Parts: sequence; C-alpha cells; structure tokens
Amino acid sequence: MANRNGIPAKVTIESARQWVKPRVTEKRFKHIAGVAQVARELAEAADCDVFIAELAGWLHDACKEFKDKKLVAHAREFGMVLHPIEETNGHLLHGPVAALVARDELGITNKVLLNAVAEHTLGALNMTPMSQILFLADCLECSRSDDFTVPIWRSLGYDVAEGAPQKRKLKRKLDLEAGMLTACDLSLGYLLADGKSIHPKTVDVRNFFLQKLKERSKTP
Repeated sequence: MANRNGIPAKVTIESARQWVKPRVTEKRFKHIAGVAQVARELAEAADCDVFIAELAGWLHDACKEFKDKKLVAHAREFGMVLHPIEETNGHLLHGPVAALVARDELGITNKVLLNAVAEHTLGALNMTPMSQILFLADCLECSRSDDFTVPIWRSLGYDVAEGAPQKRKLKRKLDLEAGMLTACDLSLGYLLADGKSIHPKTVDVRNFFLQKLKERSKTP
C-alpha cells in the first residue's frame, strides 16, 4: 500500500466525485469515471494503492475544460515555467493545474497522487508506477478507439479479444513500462498524422521507456 499521508480524511472517492462533477460536462464526467475505474483495475494488478489510483482518476481532468488562456494564466499564477508550446497550447497544462488546484482546494499534499495527476498528459521521466497507471488509464478508458486501446492492453500483458477490449484477462505480470512505450508510440503517431505540435517532453518520455525496454532485453 502506498503512503496515504497528505490526503486529508475528508477527501474520499465520493467527495472527489462531487467536487469534480460541477466542473465538467456530462460527457467529460463519464470519461473521468471510466479513467478512475481503469486506474483502480491497473493498480490492483500492479499491487499499488487502489484508493490513490482511483482518487487520482477522479481528479485528473478537473481543469480539462478550462479555456487555454485560463490554464496559462493559472499556471503562471502558480509560478510554473512554461514551454512555448504550452503557452500556445494551454490545454497541455490541465494536468499540472488540476494537481495544484486539488492541492489548494482539497488540501492534498501527497506527492505520489499529485504527480500522477500532473503527469497524466505528457508523462515525465522516472514516473512512479502510480503516474504510469494514471497515464495509461487515461489512454485506455472505454471511449477511446479500439485500434488505440487494444495494442496497449496487450503490451501490458492482457489477452484481449479483437475489437472487444472489455473482454480482457491478465495473462502475465503487468508490464507498465511496455504499456507506456506502446501508448507513447501510438500517441505520437496520431499527433504526426493530424499535423499537431509535439511537446519535446512527449518524445523524451517515449525514448526513456524505449531505453528501459532495451536494457531489460539485455538482462540475462
């Protein structure tokens, strides 16, 4: 079980759900609920704290529907140093801003949880298993397309029926690092195909996990 210090007793799954609900549309709320569910499933498989994983899932998109300019303004108020891509694509900041808003409004100071929320969009180097779990849960939520989710589920170690990711069974030890690499590769492919800007951190995170898997393959 992860250390739950820094999570006030008043902060429960239900209180987080009620805190988030008025901040987002019904469609976004359904996505958030789905991410929380997948995060709990992955955390259980990874022997991580399911409460922190589910709570992070409920909090991760609390600021997703803020306008870009508002996100940039909030980030600057919090003293964040922004990359030029973040200044012109403020939506990339919704994770770090949500983490800081949750800290200030809910009194959460648990670094594992706050880092997971902050890192769920772009990732980071040396992510904790909890951060990887939330990143992947956001990718795997059921509204995502099967051609995106199925390869990630399989790289994690799940046996997944073609076109039916909801029919899955973990067949080996959960492999978060392999899942991260697959998710990064697929995300980069979509960004390139759509002609969208790519934050250099996204490339760095992908290369980090690629190197991790290469090093693993050399281990006898």
